[in-house]
Amino acid sequence: MESVPKIYGAIAAIQAGVGNIPKNGIGPASQGSYKYVKNDDILEAISKLMIEHGVITKPEIINYELVSREIGKDRVVPLTIVHLRITYISVEDGSEFSVLVGSEGADNSDKGGRKAVTQAQKIANLLTFNIATGEPDPDGMDVAPIAKGATPAQAKIAQASTSGTYNQIKAFLGTAGLSGSVANTIGGRISGGKSPDVWTKDEDVLKQVLAALKAGEVE
Repeated sequence: MESVPKIYGAIAAIQAGVGNIPKNGIGPASQGSYKYVKNDDILEAISKLMIEHGVITKPEIINYELVSREIGKDRVVPLTIVHLRITYISVEDGSEFSVLVGSEGADNSDKGGRKAVTQAQKIANLLTFNIATGEPDPDGMDVAPIAKGATPAQAKIAQASTSGTYNQIKAFLGTAGLSGSVANTIGGRISGGKSPDVWTKDEDVLKQVLAALKAGEVE
């Protein structure tokens, strides 16, 4: 019988032991001092478990790209786009498990690459070890689906339940090439930490989110 690579058992053991990680990070005061999960907290939570179960990592930047993204009238933000592969290796038998993550880092000086790599590392560890953070789901800005087989009248009612400001936010995100998680972060901050399914029904919050996006907030 073929033996199971040690890395799989090690990752399963780390998943079982890591638990949830609270939001101890505080965002810029200019953006409402929102809370987020710090990459250092994730690394601290998994490092001892990785040592205990004999796992090391090999990070590799597969490629990166420097671009400029328009975020409003006469406003652009420099972005570094990075594809990072992290290979988790068992020191017992040399077996491997790899994760490839794409991420973006926005910065007006020289920190875009570092931000992108840090974010990619964070995402890779969150996904590999199934770590819960309580952060808004990036799909929180998606329009509610219309039931299959709905009549034209039912479809109109479903579309009408979404506010015009909500649709403007979605249109802005699409035009600027931004994901829904950007609006989720801003909406969570403005609403005082409410989830997307709550604050997206508040027209006052929606208007503030749209204004923030147009003002160039991207984090």
